[in-house]
Amino acid sequence: MNNNQLAVLAGSMDLLKKIHETTQDVYWAIDKTGCFVFVSPSVYQQRGYTPEEVMAMPAMESICEEDRDRAEGTFARGLEIIGKGLTRLPASNVRLRQSHKNGGYIWTEVVSEFFFDDNREFKLVLGMSRNIDALVAAEHEIAKLHEKLEKSRA
Repeated sequence: MNNNQLAVLAGSMDLLKKIHETTQDVYWAIDKTGCFVFVSPSVYQQRGYTPEEVMAMPAMESICEEDRDRAEGTFARGLEIIGKGLTRLPASNVRLRQSHKNGGYIWTEVVSEFFFDDNREFKLVLGMSRNIDALVAAEHEIAKLHEKLEKSRA
């Protein structure tokens, strides 16, 4: 690599680091055993946990118990499809409540995708969790107003 290519690479890596450090979304990776192998620092801002605290717990424990069946089912279906030889799965998008260190939960939209190595062996699930508390609250308010409107028409 020449000096110009190294400078471009260093600039790209610096930009990626800045994006990684400033985003509010949480980026993560889970291996095929269901354990976190990476969690972005933004998890502290979103859920009150450090990345190390989150990586020390099984991934499913971070999800509200009432939503775990949906999350486990998505993960299991992905592994089942992989077991049948398919190596390209569409990204999944699901709403889940995730635990906050304060004892409560936040609503998140989770987008994830299964990834494979060059030999087409499953490696991990990469995902992003976005806090959608405000969106869910607005949807509930709209539903209440709609119900109130319907009652007033009756």
